[in-house]
Amino acid sequence: MDKEEIFEMAIRELTENALVQRKENLCEDEQKIYDEVRALSTQARDLVKELPQEQQEILTDYFEKTNLIADHECAFLYVQGAKDCIGLLKKLGAL
Repeated sequence: MDKEEIFEMAIRELTENALVQRKENLCEDEQKIYDEVRALSTQARDLVKELPQEQQEILTDYFEKTNLIADHECAFLYVQGAKDCIGLLKKLGAL
């Protein structure tokens, strides 16, 4: 395993842990949104099953790739946030 893979694994773990902690402390409004999304997800899956196979594959591929992009953007923002924090601390003279 090279350095890049180790960094990616560490970022993934840190991000996942942060999300677990966040979900444990959701306010009522945020919890409601998560519940709504779960219900909509079930409805969307049922709708997709009613489509012809080719259309099912297109939508499934779209949703999977959209989620993959969101995951990559989340990891990027995590790293960028750390860089921004270090830059700010340096400007403030804390580092």
